[in-house]
Amino acid sequence: MSDLTFEGTTMENKMFSDRRRTGAHMWWLVLAALTAMLLAAGTAKANLTFDRSTFDLTENGQFSRQAGGHPDFTVNLSFPVNPNAVVDGRVQPGPDESVHSVDVDLPAGMIGNPNAVTECDPRDFAKPGEGRADCPLSSQVGYAEVRVDGDSGPGTAVVGVFNLAHGPDVPARFGFNYIGTVALIDGRVRPGDYGISAGSISISQALAVESVKLTLWGVPADPSHDAFRGGIVDPTQPVQSIPDIVRVPFFSSPTSCTDTPVSFTMRGDSWQNRGVFDTRTTTVDSDGTPFIFEGCDRLPFNPTADVKALSRVADSPTALSVDLKVPQSKEPDGLSTAHVRTVKMTMPQGMSVSPSSAAGLGACSPAQIGLGSNAAPTCPDSAKLGTVTVDTPVLPDPLSGDIILATQNDNPFHSLVALYIAIKGPGFYLKLPGKIDLDPSTGQLTATFENTPQLPFSEMKVEFQGGSQAALATPTVCGTYNTHVEITSWASDTPVVSDSPTRIDQNCAAKAFAPSFTAGSTNPQAGQFSPFQFTLTRSDGMPFLSQISTALPAGLLADIGSVPQCDAASAASGTCPAASRIGSTTTLSGPGAQPLSLTGGVYLTGPYKDAPFGLSIAVPTAGQAGPFDLGIVVVRAGIYVDRTDAHVTVKSDPLPTIIQGIPLRLRQVGLTIDRAKFMKNPTNCDKKSIFGSFGALGGGSSDQVVAFQVGGCGDLDLKPKLAVKLNGSKSTKDGTSPGVEATLTDPGGGSNYDKVEAKLPLALVLEPKNAQALCKPEQAKAYNCPKASIVGSATARSVLPHELSGPVYFVEGRRKTASGRIVSSLPDLWIPLSADGVTIDIRASSQVDSSDRLVATFHDLPDAPIKTFKLKINGGKHGILVVTGKSTCSRDMTFDLRYTGQNGETKVGTSKPRVAGCKPSVKSTKTTKKAVTVKVGNLGAGKVTVTGGGLLSRASRTLKEGPEATVTAALTSKARAALKRHGKVSVMVSVAYKPTVGKTVKLTKRVTVKS
Repeated sequence: MSDLTFEGTTMENKMFSDRRRTGAHMWWLVLAALTAMLLAAGTAKANLTFDRSTFDLTENGQFSRQAGGHPDFTVNLSFPVNPNAVVDGRVQPGPDESVHSVDVDLPAGMIGNPNAVTECDPRDFAKPGEGRADCPLSSQVGYAEVRVDGDSGPGTAVVGVFNLAHGPDVPARFGFNYIGTVALIDGRVRPGDYGISAGSISISQALAVESVKLTLWGVPADPSHDAFRGGIVDPTQPVQSIPDIVRVPFFSSPTSCTDTPVSFTMRGDSWQNRGVFDTRTTTVDSDGTPFIFEGCDRLPFNPTADVKALSRVADSPTALSVDLKVPQSKEPDGLSTAHVRTVKMTMPQGMSVSPSSAAGLGACSPAQIGLGSNAAPTCPDSAKLGTVTVDTPVLPDPLSGDIILATQNDNPFHSLVALYIAIKGPGFYLKLPGKIDLDPSTGQLTATFENTPQLPFSEMKVEFQGGSQAALATPTVCGTYNTHVEITSWASDTPVVSDSPTRIDQNCAAKAFAPSFTAGSTNPQAGQFSPFQFTLTRSDGMPFLSQISTALPAGLLADIGSVPQCDAASAASGTCPAASRIGSTTTLSGPGAQPLSLTGGVYLTGPYKDAPFGLSIAVPTAGQAGPFDLGIVVVRAGIYVDRTDAHVTVKSDPLPTIIQGIPLRLRQVGLTIDRAKFMKNPTNCDKKSIFGSFGALGGGSSDQVVAFQVGGCGDLDLKPKLAVKLNGSKSTKDGTSPGVEATLTDPGGGSNYDKVEAKLPLALVLEPKNAQALCKPEQAKAYNCPKASIVGSATARSVLPHELSGPVYFVEGRRKTASGRIVSSLPDLWIPLSADGVTIDIRASSQVDSSDRLVATFHDLPDAPIKTFKLKINGGKHGILVVTGKSTCSRDMTFDLRYTGQNGETKVGTSKPRVAGCKPSVKSTKTTKKAVTVKVGNLGAGKVTVTGGGLLSRASRTLKEGPEATVTAALTSKARAALKRHGKVSVMVSVAYKPTVGKTVKLTKRVTVKS
């Protein structure tokens, strides 16, 4: 062997790096395992194998299989000796090849504790010119019997094995000095099972090593080892005096007992054939006794756990402290404390994952954590949730690391939430995955770290970060909450169970459920399209939001018919097409000052449950909830339309409160309906209100009102146009009943109608007796009039996708007199118009004015745009309108109209009906010195042409509808000259009316024109 140098003596050569498989149990880092064991001597290639490779565990000279015991550990290896080996040109018995490295893998759980003894300064271990180590006896951990070829050394010698000081990247280093040539044994923690491996590399070729027997003491200070203390041991010399050191264990057996023997592995290569290893694995000692450990029931194991939320404020983000203590036995004549195998912590109900933590949060992928390798993790800092500190008896300083969030589903448990503990040790990384189970109904957390490394630790502290984006949130109600902890050792399947209390005693005053509520149009101009906004906010400590119902003021409507509706399947899955989108939603979720913000879309759907229309409010979580993808969160809502005034009420389904075990702790729900030309303001500028009724999780409600008012109603005009037809060709005479068809059209852009009064011509009177039946007011109120009371039908075009239609019921009239008596009055009309699941009730009253004219008043009309409204009253045998007096063909048939808008403005007008059964006729003529004007009545759609002698060519007018047309024809120059000479002229006027459908009708009229 060569003189001691520290270059090239660590385990960082390719032999080991090729074999390092990274394990990943993160908890107990590195720990003691380090120190381990080792040897110095080896052999080579396939043609130079180990002649002997045995392992023994003994106490007082007898083999030991006590779990957690402190036996002496002996490794005995030798190499075949070739008596004809040639060295430097001459025959010299010895190994064919020079050993380069020897490495040993100990079973998981078998460890050495370099902290049990002092360290030897490397300068004392290998002083220049010295043939032995000059280390303090208190640093000796065993001895080695080395045999070399007689020509290259003194034959067999016994030398001390010492605990050496080392750098920060080596957990433990041991060595022995053989006549000035040193062998270094470096320990390391294997990735994977976190067992201990140790070995020597780059062993000196100065000596032809034939065998090495290395013994590490279970308790180095035990007097039984005194004969072997010091440097080169000479049995003929007196026993070394016992140093003043404490008897503490150095070497310990595993604390796990199974029926399957554990194994030891030795491997080595030569300088001549580096990298070609002879590997020997055994599960028995030199006497053939299996390495099966027993007596696990005797091992001490008394762990404690202290788990506390560091915030004592209810419903708030909180840091969390976990302090696990495992008292370690230092009794040299006793047994080691059992190693921790499983820690399972069930957090109290109410303490849950905080959604606020997701904003800006990262996650660590399997490639980044590198389980099973000794590579440094490359997880992003944003994935770190807290810190970990571990005190272990086998290292002088505590180890530190991070607790890291694993990638959703792409983790060892394929779970939504998983953790890694990653701790840096001297020369290794401990990486341990932890499973997090979330109760899907309550969000209760259970964290489990299983199969943790069989390494001792006395204390481990885990500190989850606090602040507004802490990973955890406290319960919403004050009280004492227990975290249930179960800690199981490798020695037993029975856990040590404890409950660790934490106290929540701040912000305890029960808050009434009174979320703040705002809503309204962003552009409060009457009759104008405007986005609509809604926001509902609860504060921390207030019961969680559960359900929302909002009633909009009458007149605040949406143009439902202008938007394609999302189908039911897409609405349920949150995959509605963009064409059905009408707005957006924003939610805030989680406690504290920085709740998680999520946005989504609002889509119009068809019927939902018992509502004629619905909303699909879809919030995708992917890309918004940090590293989590909880899918698309969908809330459905029904849109209800009141049949009296057409006001809209939106009722949501119960809001989601927990998704995949993560309580949402909704803080705010906001909607903006901003599709172009969709939401439209009322045309009534009276003060109104938006009503909100909000439910709390677990019961309770809050009803609130927000003021609503638009302005600018005076700028809105009324633009009605009414056409009337009297049907029934034989219903023009006294006593007959014509049908009536009235069509109201409106171009839009003005005020909606509040009331329409129609004063019928004197020729038409009401005759209730003709009706088959009258609906009772009680029946009409219950929406259950008999069919026999139907006297007509009506249709209307408004904001719905389809035309509204319904029957006209004749309802018995009643009124209360000044004395309080109920007396009969003229019947009323009730018209339930329906389309797309919506029904709107239109009601009209009847009375007779002072001129004996029948007046029909449509009152309390909904503040809704009416594009067209058609009313048909049946005629014939059961017609309720009857002609009285002269024929309707020869009488003035003017309908006088008064329209009142929702803005209070009024407009009057007249409409002359077209009367079926009456022929077109010249109603009047008017002359000037230059022209003749003819008014022709009782017309329909068609063309009117006026010709005649004395009139210039033709004068005509085309009608889209009736009932009258006025045509002016100019006089010829000859007729004007005759008028000038004679003062008058007679003109024969010919009128031709060609209807759109039917034959041409011709009329003549002699007209005298006077100057």
